[in-house]
Amino acid sequence: MTTESIVEMTNVAEFIKIRQQIELLTKQIEYTTASKEATGSIQRFNEATKLLVTLAAMANNDVQKIVIRRLTRQLINLGIKIRTLKGKKRVSRKQPVV
Repeated sequence: MTTESIVEMTNVAEFIKIRQQIELLTKQIEYTTASKEATGSIQRFNEATKLLVTLAAMANNDVQKIVIRRLTRQLINLGIKIRTLKGKKRVSRKQPVV
């Protein structure tokens, strides 16, 4: 095996590992948004976004670029869900006037 092929295999393994981390975070975000937990969702979203930037820099073939586009769309949709979560305000009951 050449050094170049070993480096490429290492990069592919690292790409897969980061992709799996992002996918785990997206599942957690889906769960926390369903539970109306804005803070946890935002933290996970920010972490997933940073990992996606790293992953995009690593992409060097068509299959990896397709994965990047899929994850990007997924994170955009989750970001929209999180924004709607943050926008909801608690309704407080009015105190009766005495």
